[in-house]
Amino acid sequence: MAHIQATIFFDKRYWVGTFERTDKEGYAVARHIFGGEPTDPEVYEFVLAHYQELKFGEPKAFTLEIKRMNPKRVQREVRREMDRIKETTKPSTFAQDYMREELEKKKLQKKQQSSAEKQARKDEQFTIRQKKKKEKQRGH
Repeated sequence: MAHIQATIFFDKRYWVGTFERTDKEGYAVARHIFGGEPTDPEVYEFVLAHYQELKFGEPKAFTLEIKRMNPKRVQREVRREMDRIKETTKPSTFAQDYMREELEKKKLQKKQQSSAEKQARKDEQFTIRQKKKKEKQRGH
């Protein structure tokens, strides 16, 4: 049985939806840019019509650990964490971390692919130049 959660938020210019899926394979996230602010019926219609088209990343193992702690200690740690977050940047959720990792993987794959294509082009141009040199030598 899969558990799906959708979160719609405003990200600089556009309204973005993150769709989190947790099932027996693991945890995966997909992202969709809506543009203008979607209404509840629009989101529902999108899920019904286009859910299959969403591109989820690779499933990642996810375990939820619940540790019992002293409530006062928890409160102190939360306060410290909130102070630290105020000093640095916005808090990062598990879904955002996951999407960041997926983006880094895609960047690396794209970089490897483009460098391989570039090398293939160089090799092809080299062979063409060599061929032209030989043709020039034979002509005279």
